[in-house]
Amino acid sequence: MRRTAITVLTLAAALACGACGSSGGSDGSNAASASSAVSSPEAAPSSAQSAAQQCSSQTWPQKLPDFHGKALGEMVVGAGLCYNITAITAPDGTDVMHDAAGMTKPWTVASQSPAAGTSVTAQTPITLKVTAAQHN
Repeated sequence: MRRTAITVLTLAAALACGACGSSGGSDGSNAASASSAVSSPEAAPSSAQSAAQQCSSQTWPQKLPDFHGKALGEMVVGAGLCYNITAITAPDGTDVMHDAAGMTKPWTVASQSPAAGTSVTAQTPITLKVTAAQHN
């Protein structure tokens, strides 16, 4: 379940990042973007396998990092990758983790449970509450 969530979140973050720089011009300039998007899913399994190897090589238990104030998209493929994040909830109660539309929005981690610094295992459930990211 956790590996599936990691793969889904990694793929969603990659797709969101890929969409940021694409041009929707009518002159056919987005053809390269379309072909890149087609090849991206082929790269995902090797990335997921690499992440799984990285996570399995870690020593547990370990102290949970402080995710507060971090961008969710960066956190789930970075510092939070190997933790058992079981729920990500928006202020309105939306289950961001299982809502495809919610995964495309920029979120910032507002709180976490257990608290930062708590000793956790790879199976300890971690829950996050997020808020809409503030743009500068």
